[in-house]
Amino acid sequence: MTSGNNDEVKHPSRADRQKCWKVRDAYFECLNNANIIDPSKPEAANVCQDLRSLYEKGCMKSWVDYFNKRRVLEVEQKELLERMRAQHKAVEERAAAAEAAKANKSA
Repeated sequence: MTSGNNDEVKHPSRADRQKCWKVRDAYFECLNNANIIDPSKPEAANVCQDLRSLYEKGCMKSWVDYFNKRRVLEVEQKELLERMRAQHKAVEERAAAAEAAKANKSA
């Protein structure tokens, strides 16, 4: 988003930001429906093309890059957290089973 003078940067207005977020959310929802996580992957190129075009036109390139990377990172973090919770639950269950076995032996 630049003006005629290349030295001046036009910062996005509140309305510009809201428009960007709206088209980003619509594009990402479309990707979700297609089970595509990473918008930079080749399989994403032929999906949601109209929304992708609106997204890339409605948001600054640096924002598009950031949002795309953030989307992938959030999914990876969520998957890692789910694995950690499952591991924690398994450890707790083994500890409880060991404690129960120990109590049964003592009785």
